[in-house]
Amino acid sequence: MTIFLAAIFDLTDGPVARLTQRVTPFGGFLDSVLDRYSDLILLIGLLIYYGRINRFWYVMLVAVAMIGSVMTSYSRARAENLIPSCKVGFLERPERIVLILIGALFDRMAPVLWVIVVLSNITVIHRVLHTYQESRRLAG
Repeated sequence: MTIFLAAIFDLTDGPVARLTQRVTPFGGFLDSVLDRYSDLILLIGLLIYYGRINRFWYVMLVAVAMIGSVMTSYSRARAENLIPSCKVGFLERPERIVLILIGALFDRMAPVLWVIVVLSNITVIHRVLHTYQESRRLAG
């Protein structure tokens, strides 16, 4: 239930800010930082859970999901210092949250984590390639 309530707030704060015309550059920055904390706290909870029940490979799976989650947002942020926009790739934060909700609701967290691991890292690779192509195009 906590995950569900947090997801509602996390996924609606931006649209509410736009609707009420309270969007600021700092607000967007702060929202992004808080989103990273929220993602990582949730995944740390899974790390602790799997560690307590001695599921070493699940701990490793969550750790790689954490890396993919952080690198997805990091690669976009860094790319957008070089190119105007890097909104490519499939697995953004809303999709990750929905997947984690599905895993929690249907007791299928391991398959969900595998999807996050694979698709988040494919998204990072896609962003790296896109940034490479766009930076060459802009320089050319």
